[in-house]
Amino acid sequence: MADPPVPAYERALASGQFFEAHEIMEEFWIGYRGADRDFYKGLIQAAAALHHAARGNPAGASRVARRAHAYLAPYAPRHGAIDVDALLRRLTESAA
Repeated sequence: MADPPVPAYERALASGQFFEAHEIMEEFWIGYRGADRDFYKGLIQAAAALHHAARGNPAGASRVARRAHAYLAPYAPRHGAIDVDALLRRLTESAA
């Protein structure tokens, strides 16, 4: 199994390409069966929430951000190379 595409995901988030970040991580997640599979599902949901926020859909952003938070919070403050606390803050800000 390939390593998670975290660098590509983070580059896409940093450049505002939220849909692309979602797609990058979802492609990995589909075949991934590790114990931390929910973490990667949370990253997918986080990208979707940010995409909704950027497109002016606060209701959708809030709804998906809550799901992302539920998946990611157990991995805080950090999981691998991801600063989970920072991502959770960003989700909270974008859904507000």
